[in-house]
Amino acid sequence: MMKRQLLTLFVTLILSPAILSGQIVTRQAGLRLGYRSGIFYQVSSDEGNAEIAYNAMLSFRKDGIQFTGLKIVYETTLDGISPDLYFGWGYGGHIGFVYSDHVKFMGEDYYFHGERFCPQIGVDGWIAAEYRVHEIPLNISLNFKPFIELTMPSFVRIMPADVAISISYLF
Repeated sequence: MMKRQLLTLFVTLILSPAILSGQIVTRQAGLRLGYRSGIFYQVSSDEGNAEIAYNAMLSFRKDGIQFTGLKIVYETTLDGISPDLYFGWGYGGHIGFVYSDHVKFMGEDYYFHGERFCPQIGVDGWIAAEYRVHEIPLNISLNFKPFIELTMPSFVRIMPADVAISISYLF
C-alpha cells in the first residue's frame, strides 16, 4: 500500500511541472552519486531570463527511502570558462524514513533497543555547476545540497556538505 502511494506521489510530482508549463525545453533522468545518492528526473523550461527546472529525486539509505523535490534556477552561463557550463541554485525539501538502531546528534550516538522506524522531513538547498554536452544528450554536474532535517524521535540533523556528482541523459 505504501509503495503504491509513494509511486503515485512520485509520478504526480514529475508530471505537475509539465502540466503547469506550456513548453518543456528539456527532460532528463539520471543518477546522483554523493552522501544522499539517488535517481532523479528533471524537467526545465525557459522563463524570462532564466531557465527553471523542477527536480524529483528518490534516494535509498539505511533500509529506508527518501523523496526530494527541488526548484532549480539556471540564470547564468559561465561563458568565460566554457559556453556549455551553467551555474544553478535552488531550494526544496525532502520526506522519507529510515530504519535504525541509533541516531547521531551533535557528535554523539544515541542507541535504541532494536531497529526503529524513524520518519524524516527536511529543507534542502542547491548549488551546482553543470556542464552540458551538446554532441550527445548528456549533462554532468558537480552539486552541493546542504540540508536540515528532523528525524523522529526528535533529532535535528544539519548536513552542510552533501557534495555529489550527477550524470543525466536528456530526452
